[in-house]
Amino acid sequence: MSFFAYSNEENKELEQPSFYGSRSVSQQNNQQPPEKITFQRRAIAPAIPIKNDVQSKNDLLGMSENSLLRTLDSSKVSTKIVLSLDKISRQEWLLAKKASYYFERNENKQTGLTDSVQGYHHTTMWDIASDIGATLALEALELITTVKADVKLNRILTTLTTMPLYNDQLPNREYNTETGLPSGTKNNKNGNGWSALDIGRLLIWLEITIQQKPHFQKQVNIITKRWLLARAVHKKTLYGTQYQKNDELYRQEGRLGYLQYAAQGYQLAGLDVANSFIRDHTAIVNIDNIPLYIDARNVPFFTTDPYVLQAIELGKNTAWWNQLNAIYQLHKQQYNQSDKLWIFAEDAINKSPWFSYNNIYFYGKSWLSTSSGGKLIENPQVFSNKIAFGLSVIFEDAFSDALRQAVIENSRSSRVIPTGIYKNNAPNTSYNINTNSLILVSLWYKSRGNKAILTPTTTN
Repeated sequence: MSFFAYSNEENKELEQPSFYGSRSVSQQNNQQPPEKITFQRRAIAPAIPIKNDVQSKNDLLGMSENSLLRTLDSSKVSTKIVLSLDKISRQEWLLAKKASYYFERNENKQTGLTDSVQGYHHTTMWDIASDIGATLALEALELITTVKADVKLNRILTTLTTMPLYNDQLPNREYNTETGLPSGTKNNKNGNGWSALDIGRLLIWLEITIQQKPHFQKQVNIITKRWLLARAVHKKTLYGTQYQKNDELYRQEGRLGYLQYAAQGYQLAGLDVANSFIRDHTAIVNIDNIPLYIDARNVPFFTTDPYVLQAIELGKNTAWWNQLNAIYQLHKQQYNQSDKLWIFAEDAINKSPWFSYNNIYFYGKSWLSTSSGGKLIENPQVFSNKIAFGLSVIFEDAFSDALRQAVIENSRSSRVIPTGIYKNNAPNTSYNINTNSLILVSLWYKSRGNKAILTPTTTN
């Protein structure tokens, strides 16, 4: 039994070759990169003109803020786990305050949505999950009040309830944070398709929301019942769409690590995604004498992100696909051999192509950074502040201490947490929601005694 309600509409799509929404990479030395990457989950969509006649979200659905305040009566919602805020050091509190400023500065009050990148008024479902996570973490860390957190969450949930859906089925890949309307080229389909991975991560955080705040359960159920979640599942794995040139592509989405992490959101919603967890399409390679599974399909970007998110949000597990320990040891070994701190992850960057996959392994080569189109990035980011800090709270040894201190030092001169460090030691100042959110959620995880944010129950 799950908190979620969802539609059981039949999937009626035509068979398509597996290609879409890759997340990890495998390649042999004699392989050639794919001819063309048709579409990616985290691609940045252009801004579009928006009309100003959008009806207020609170007029359509959700609790009014006055009624919400009456319901809360300014009291805190109790949680099962007692937090130990004294576990957080003074320097870590400074990081938390810097991260909180990102959300103060970049929230859009009408929709409750926070810009995915500072100055860029768009967001994805993945980013909205980060938005929710940051809000809950800020409350848990006592950096905002329960009332403020609930008002913000109510606005987000109301926007999710009323936003136009792609083809009246599922959320579009990207939305304008100021209006809650789909980003991208205008058409009669409300956007250019959906990302099953992004929606899967948001489902995880919607489950966490109602676990932390049961008074939002009705709103969450309305949202997930409205979404035709069964359309994102085919052959018991994840499928996404992209609409381009009057043609809709419906293809398998997700590669090793990302696929299994996001699929758990659909499991929480009661869908059968068993084939997301089988070992088909995988191989084993040795990277610096450490064996790792890779995805043998095309465009399978391979970063550290899903493994860190898994541990912090859902908990460590011993499933065959969960390679967190091996990936940590790989980075640790690289540091011991070179005396250079590298943490490879996906991140926004402050130069073209504006987003990079810093791959542990990509088409036969280790430590390779590429664009979402698979092109090599010169002077790549080699240290991700968000993933380094996540690892620093998951593990406890000299290397994790070095990671923590590096993030603190990298952030010292910034008002908010910067994204990372490039190979030439220059800072990546693409200030973004995912970096600042994960810093806050990691500290929440630490204050919980390193217990995952989603508390295991008989229903999840």
